[in-house]
Amino acid sequence: MALGPAVLFYTRSLISPVPIDFGGRDWFALLGSVLVILLSLPFSSLSAEEKLALVDPATRDPVHFQIALFTCSAAILLFLAFTTFCLIGALRLQAKHRADMMQQFANTERVSLDWLRGMLFLFMGVWLFLAIKQALWLGGVSSPTFYGTVAFSEMLSIAAFAYFGLRQPALRFEHDDTARAARSPILTNAHMTRIAAKLSGALNTDRLYAHSDLSLRKLSDVTGVTKNHISETLSQHLNVNFFDFVNRRRVDEAKRLLTETDETVLTIAYDVGFNSRSTFNAAFKKHVGSTPSVYRAAAWDEASPLLKSAE
Repeated sequence: MALGPAVLFYTRSLISPVPIDFGGRDWFALLGSVLVILLSLPFSSLSAEEKLALVDPATRDPVHFQIALFTCSAAILLFLAFTTFCLIGALRLQAKHRADMMQQFANTERVSLDWLRGMLFLFMGVWLFLAIKQALWLGGVSSPTFYGTVAFSEMLSIAAFAYFGLRQPALRFEHDDTARAARSPILTNAHMTRIAAKLSGALNTDRLYAHSDLSLRKLSDVTGVTKNHISETLSQHLNVNFFDFVNRRRVDEAKRLLTETDETVLTIAYDVGFNSRSTFNAAFKKHVGSTPSVYRAAAWDEASPLLKSAE
């Protein structure tokens, strides 16, 4: 019962740029553990002999057995309800954090916490099987192999969570209330048009898009436009976040390199500012509709008849 709240509190502390205090709705996450303890009191009051007698149908007391069934059934339902509440809360926090990072950074692999989202879904699966195991036990079905597999899977998932958590570098935060600026327009369309042209010029003329560490702050420093004004221009005028604004320009340059050079896809990915081939493939497919390799093959196939006719 404590694992769900632990994951939720860990997620919240991980993505918070400032220390957080425990209070308010946080107590609700711990309510499940308290309820399970209270519901277990009647069963806990049974003596050791009375509990052992429940194992054998010939010796069990019907009333005591009903107490045991009620305690286990209620614990399973509470576990599913409160764990689901905590995991969904953690997923929402991670999704919001990822969106915030895409407003600030052109490459988000090390700050978006995508590994955490994967681990949360893994926990959901493992803990669902744990509930199934308990339900089978209540139904009198015994499967030592299944029970052992569930226990081993839960152990591995917790170990993996700890492993990735320890490997997660310290997050960078560049909060200047850009989200509020994006929701409350203060610039005219003409002003935003000028800012958009200035931003595009900086990306193209200075090739800022090729900098893998490009951030909203860095673009602000280069252009002299405040981060709030950049964010408002991107969201209100161009209808795009900082991440997609930069990566769209990277993809445009990658398209040129894919058709005009024979450099490898990975080399091109690094040349235009991406940190990995997987991120490059995802961004390219999002903006073009195909992977870089497929795009290059199609472009070369289309160019081959033209080259032959020219010869």
